[in-house]
Amino acid sequence: MAGRRILDYLVLAGLIAGVVFLGRYYGLVQNDGPIVVVDGDSLRLNGNDIRLYGIDAPELDQTCQLADGKSYRCGRDARTYLRKLIARREVKCRLIDIDRYERDISVCKAGDTELNISMVKGGWAVAYLSHSLNYAKAEAQARKARKGIWRGDFDEPQDWRADKR
Repeated sequence: MAGRRILDYLVLAGLIAGVVFLGRYYGLVQNDGPIVVVDGDSLRLNGNDIRLYGIDAPELDQTCQLADGKSYRCGRDARTYLRKLIARREVKCRLIDIDRYERDISVCKAGDTELNISMVKGGWAVAYLSHSLNYAKAEAQARKARKGIWRGDFDEPQDWRADKR
């Protein structure tokens, strides 16, 4: 009798875990709560690591060059820009996928502001074309307007990461 009760609890716990996972995976459950901005394309929300879908921002330690050749900390500037976009507003994320590092790949909003496209439009992230074409037009506009990292020269974030390995 006690064994049956334990089995029933285990089955119930498994069902609950399955519903939560599937709801999160298919975007049925939204994450909201206190946010930590890790860098220009990564957040931590309620203990979940989140990578903003379809964009790639300079790495936190990455430097870029202005048109006059002066170096600046573009990775930190990208993080600062994302923090300003959020500005203490509630962040909600819609899960698109889970990557090989078990991070949520998501489209996130702070209020009515979609963070993914806003980072690209502001020039603080590039469209991650190997993952999505959604932000290519926004990148072209930021490049033409010489916003953010487009004010000078920089290594594509994925190339910078590869060189550091």
